[in-house]
Amino acid sequence: MALKQIYLTPPEKLFRECLLDCRNAMIDVAGMKNLEIRWTGGWVRDKLLGTTSHDIDVALSTMTGEKFGLALQSYMKEHAQKYEQEAQKQGFKAEIKNLHKIAANPDKSKHLETITTRMFGIDIDFVNLRKEVYDDSSRNPQVEFGTPEEDALRRDACCNALFYNLDTQQVEDLTERGLEDMKNKIIRTPLAPYQTFKDDPLRVLRLIRFAARLNYNVQHDALEAMADPRIHEALRLKITRERVGVEIGKIMTGPDPYGGLTRIYDRDLYKTVFADPNSTSDKIDEQSFPVALDTLKNVLHECSAICLVLKPKDDINMAWSLAAYVPYRDNEEAAVTAAREGIKATNAVVKVLGEAIRFRPQLQGIVDKVVNASATRAEVGITLKDAGKSWRYHILYSLLCDAVDESFQEVVERYTAFVKYVQEQGLESAAELVPIINGNDIRKALDVQKAGKWLKSALEIVIEWQFANPQGTADEAREMIKQNRHQIQELGS
Repeated sequence: MALKQIYLTPPEKLFRECLLDCRNAMIDVAGMKNLEIRWTGGWVRDKLLGTTSHDIDVALSTMTGEKFGLALQSYMKEHAQKYEQEAQKQGFKAEIKNLHKIAANPDKSKHLETITTRMFGIDIDFVNLRKEVYDDSSRNPQVEFGTPEEDALRRDACCNALFYNLDTQQVEDLTERGLEDMKNKIIRTPLAPYQTFKDDPLRVLRLIRFAARLNYNVQHDALEAMADPRIHEALRLKITRERVGVEIGKIMTGPDPYGGLTRIYDRDLYKTVFADPNSTSDKIDEQSFPVALDTLKNVLHECSAICLVLKPKDDINMAWSLAAYVPYRDNEEAAVTAAREGIKATNAVVKVLGEAIRFRPQLQGIVDKVVNASATRAEVGITLKDAGKSWRYHILYSLLCDAVDESFQEVVERYTAFVKYVQEQGLESAAELVPIINGNDIRKALDVQKAGKWLKSALEIVIEWQFANPQGTADEAREMIKQNRHQIQELGS
């Protein structure tokens, strides 16, 4: 067993002290006498990498998370002030919250009930060490208390199976490969990959996410198991789409979305992850997915003019989500449904995706007119205003879709010309432009007492005039309305 020292922050030191004090003070509680307490998984890995972690999973050898949590809650009723004062002395808050239970859901591969709380600025899960026993009569395991070794072997990756023992204050590498894998930057499963993924298919996406986040390589055997159609089917049917969406969201907002999403495509997982799991009839151009990924990656890293105006990094999840649904670019309804049901995309992403597909022909037209020097400022402004506040992402989606059928260089040149025109003409706030004169002003200018259908047309004429005359005044707008009386009446009739 490999041992390695970890250095705790002041909040972590106080939390460790609190747990050990609780164990020693509550010795009469069943299971407390011989209790070993370990911090597990991602926290240990991140500490060894020198990365700050604000989440700790607490593994208990002889008690369930609920029983220990209740004992801790009882202990803190009498002793909380001691830790609060110590935390205050060291310059942080104790933040001692109530316990919250998260139930197990074996049908969706969540086999263990956990107890969560927050203390000392740390999000905490309490759970017992366990082993999972499978048999041929059920796809759901029997979860039992396990040894530290059994618990480590049931985890998704060796580098995530490290423990920190609160008594010895040492790292325990019970798979005997976790520290070595970190040194060699490898992601591999403690047990056979196929069995690991079959037990919990979400581990496929978790390993892809960790590989992208840590810049590690996935072991060849695990890559092969990830591509197994039986694992894909289990992931589609067995895992809630909310859990799939959480993993995809973490990939998209992580340090290497391109690497993570590319691995999904390379393992033939695109439909399994991004399609509506209840539909098998959607026509999807899967081959356009890697093109969209390459295009967005290059835009983010090479196209400063486009990024300056479109600002895709302001909502990087939105940008990569749009790239993910380029294969649905010709079917708004299927795209919206797939995003909503496949990865449980947010309402904001679903809305922008649907609008981007619907509005794309109009945007393509105005981009071409700008490139051909045949567009007016008013035409571009009205188009952007029609697109609304999300016009930047509509343009980005159009660019990504165009790159499927054209060379990257040609597409970038066209869209660079367009965004430069928008910037030079001061049209970046076009979507927020309001009429310089209101309905009452227009009625007075036309000497009309009652509003009618014509008023909407009149306001649109005012907006168009403002785009064409950015320095125009309200008095000039009123005069323009008077001169266009007959046109307004005809439009409103």
